[in-house]
Amino acid sequence: MKTNYLLAFLPASIFLLSTVGCKKNPSPPMVILPTISSINPASGAAGASVTITGTNFSTTPANNTVKFNGVAAAVTSANTTSLIVKAPVTGTTGIVSVSTKSGSADGPIFTYLVAPPAPSITSISPMSGPPNTVVTINGTNFKTNPADNIVKFNGITATVQTATSTMVTVLAPLAGTSGSVTIATADGTATGPAFNYTSAQDIYVVGRTSSGPAYWVNGVRTDMPFDCLEANAIFVDGTDIYIAGADANGPKYWKNGAGVSLPVTVGHNGGRAKSIFVSGTDVYTCGYDMVNGANALPRCWKNTTSLGVSLSSGNISGGLPVVLGYAYSIFVSGSDVYLAGSQAPFSGNQVVSYWKNGAPFPLTDGSTVAEATSVFVSGNDVYLSGYIQGSGTSAYYWKNGVPVPLNINTTSSNCTPESIYVSSAGDVYVCGEVHNLAKYWKNGVMSDLTTTTPGNGISEPAFSISGNGSDIYVAGTETGQGTGYWKNGAFNVLPAAQYVYGIVVK
Repeated sequence: MKTNYLLAFLPASIFLLSTVGCKKNPSPPMVILPTISSINPASGAAGASVTITGTNFSTTPANNTVKFNGVAAAVTSANTTSLIVKAPVTGTTGIVSVSTKSGSADGPIFTYLVAPPAPSITSISPMSGPPNTVVTINGTNFKTNPADNIVKFNGITATVQTATSTMVTVLAPLAGTSGSVTIATADGTATGPAFNYTSAQDIYVVGRTSSGPAYWVNGVRTDMPFDCLEANAIFVDGTDIYIAGADANGPKYWKNGAGVSLPVTVGHNGGRAKSIFVSGTDVYTCGYDMVNGANALPRCWKNTTSLGVSLSSGNISGGLPVVLGYAYSIFVSGSDVYLAGSQAPFSGNQVVSYWKNGAPFPLTDGSTVAEATSVFVSGNDVYLSGYIQGSGTSAYYWKNGVPVPLNINTTSSNCTPESIYVSSAGDVYVCGEVHNLAKYWKNGVMSDLTTTTPGNGISEPAFSISGNGSDIYVAGTETGQGTGYWKNGAFNVLPAAQYVYGIVVK
């Protein structure tokens, strides 16, 4: 019997179709999205470094697009779980996002904070000087706590003495070199002009603070002993510092803080030592003592011995005899002792006078009040500064008794020359006040020490002038700045000073 096998004859196409219909489709590729779990810090100023923590970041910084509220940020470091970025300068508070090739993720909000302004330097004064020079830095955004301002001179840290938001005073560091002055606070660093170091010059100033008399050496204050009531003048001899003044009993001087009382005339009481000069081993002082507190007589002492100081004979003022006088300044040249001051009748006008070895030389006629305020000897020439009152006060210096008017640029001067100095080049310098504003004169030509406008209550005394080489120093007060000294016209504040009366530069 014949058997039929039908399956053997099924078309091949049917078999193949059946096989294809059983094959599975492949799965789509997996998308790995970035995530953000935190940002640190969550707030800060523009430019702050921010760490973004999460997952699935690209390890190539450029393949991560980070935005702060839509503003792109620079990515500085990247791995799969951490990105370090800079908060963009133009960014604003808002969501931080990260985008990679796989997608984007939004994170927490970053809050922009307004950073305190960085300091700036507009000027320094002076711009040159030796180590330990007091330098005033003017500018903005300084810290009022001195310790919060880091000042450097060409990279060397300086000692900050005082600080306000607009002015810092420092001592030029001993190890400093010429170069830029910088000031750094927690908010940034400012670079100012260069300070140029010069050969060492020690600057000595005498005056007083709110607590009493004091003197300063290169800006460093030393208070006078408790018994010192006045400190009127200073002289430096080697390492010894001499101060002329007064205690409760009368005229006195101090050598390195040790007091030496000066005798007053028998029957007189009190008095003042107004000036001091050291020659060799001898200490010369001048001033006056009081006659029952009603009038004074000029005095001069060598060490603790009184030297004779005569009054002019005859009638030199208003037809009246001279009975009183004052000595304000002393200068010793060789064996000669010169004093400057005034003498007068009891009820007449004071007369400009100087004394050489106790002998008086009146220089005005007594028709109006006049006084000599300072004396300086250069070679064989004797110079005095002083004034003669008129409708306004006229300013002069005298050379060997011949008056030289000082230019005052005004018809109503109200001028008081206070001190005179003659340089080695022969230039004559005088300092004082016109309308209570600080001035100085070089060879009779006036220059302003400040730009202050005169007015009620304005007082800028310029009490003493000195020099060293080509540098000229004036001790006084500048309105709005404080009390201290000018060096070549640039003002330097002395810490805590209320008044200054004398200056010496060595």
